[in-house]
Amino acid sequence: MAIDPVNNYTKAVQAYNQTLKSGTVPNSLPDQDGPKPAGGGFSGMVSNYLNEAQRIGEISEQMTMKGLQNQADLADVVNAVNEADLTLQTVVTVRDKVLEAYKEILRMPM
Repeated sequence: MAIDPVNNYTKAVQAYNQTLKSGTVPNSLPDQDGPKPAGGGFSGMVSNYLNEAQRIGEISEQMTMKGLQNQADLADVVNAVNEADLTLQTVVTVRDKVLEAYKEILRMPM
C-alpha cells in the first residue's frame, strides 16, 4: 500500500480552498477516502479527524509488522511510518493551538 503524500497535500489544499470560499465546513472533502465532517459541527469534525489519525497510526503499525516479516516493501513501510509521524505532529500542533486559543479566551475581560 503506497501512500502518496503529494496527492494527500493536494486534497488538503483543495478542501481548505473550498472551505475558504464557502465560509463553512464542507459536507465532503474532494476525492478523499479519509474522514468527512459530520453534522455535529466542530466537535464532530474533530472527532472524525482524530479517528482518521488513529486509523493512519494503525496502518503504520501493520505495515511495520509486515516489513519485519519481509511481507512489505521497505519504501511502503517508510511511507506509512512517515505519514503516521506527520499526522501525529499535526494533531499535536492543532491541540496546542486550540489550548492556546482557549487560554486567550480565558484572559479576555468579562
